Amino acid sequence: MNITKGKLGILALVGILFLSGCTKVEDKIVNQDDPTTLPVVIEPVEEIPEESPAAGTSEKIDESTARAMEFDKLIEGIKSITLKDVDGNVIERTFTDEEVAAIETAFNESYIMDTMYIAMIAGYNMTIELENGEEVFITSYGDPVFIVASIGDETYHLGCEAIATILLEGDN
Repeated sequence: MNITKGKLGILALVGILFLSGCTKVEDKIVNQDDPTTLPVVIEPVEEIPEESPAAGTSEKIDESTARAMEFDKLIEGIKSITLKDVDGNVIERTFTDEEVAAIETAFNESYIMDTMYIAMIAGYNMTIELENGEEVFITSYGDPVFIVASIGDETYHLGCEAIATILLEGDN
């Protein structure tokens, strides 16, 4: 490859180096009038092994990250469940022990989505108080399958049809 002297030659060299940055090249740039050589070595970019996406998520979350997030969101020992409408009024509804157990199971088996969701409340919202003092705040944005749950400082977009159905009872 011949590069002419001067500003144009330097600009061409910079452009070539920039454009060939993803491959390993060992080349000598030689000016026929000047026997000085300049070796150019560009290291290859290592390929990152791809993990398969976690079930129920888009390809942005790998399986190990999703498992860690799943573990962080697990709840146990529901003390109480409170439903409120969009205006914040408490809905008088008593959940049986079987319903409470089903809600806990449904929440723990829900799958994490890393897709966007609409930041609005539709239907009811649910506050679950746990025996350890933590609270889980769950809202619906009108989808019959997906919910948004907050536990402490973490917020999760979840696929959980059982809880989404309960929250949408308030849309009727």
